[in-house]
Amino acid sequence: MSYHRSKAPLALMEQIIMIFVFALAAAVCLQAFVYSDTLSKKGEQRDLAVTRAQKLAEYCKAEQGNLDEVSRIFPATRKEDGLSVQYPEEKMRMYLRVIQSDEYYEKAIISVEDEKGEEIFSIQTAWQKGGTS
Repeated sequence: MSYHRSKAPLALMEQIIMIFVFALAAAVCLQAFVYSDTLSKKGEQRDLAVTRAQKLAEYCKAEQGNLDEVSRIFPATRKEDGLSVQYPEEKMRMYLRVIQSDEYYEKAIISVEDEKGEEIFSIQTAWQKGGTS
């Protein structure tokens, strides 16, 4: 007597293993896509923060350090030691803090933070006070 065993269970096991391998590969790819999307959003936010900080620095230079005039032109709130700007739609805050000032020259730090208070970008700027340009 000869016994003939069916090969169906072996084929089924191969297919289950193949499905498991493909599911594992799909999970890794999905995780990579989510990570790249997060990096892309952070890059966009950093680019926007750089642009906003540079714009504020140029306004300060153009107005020769008259922060009251800058706060009137730029949507900023005047603080004791500088300016504060809120961007709720981009979930960012920008601060200008004067760190050095004398009769002819001022130096400030402009920092941009996200909604959690983590710094996205920071730049130092300086301008000449008074006079004509």
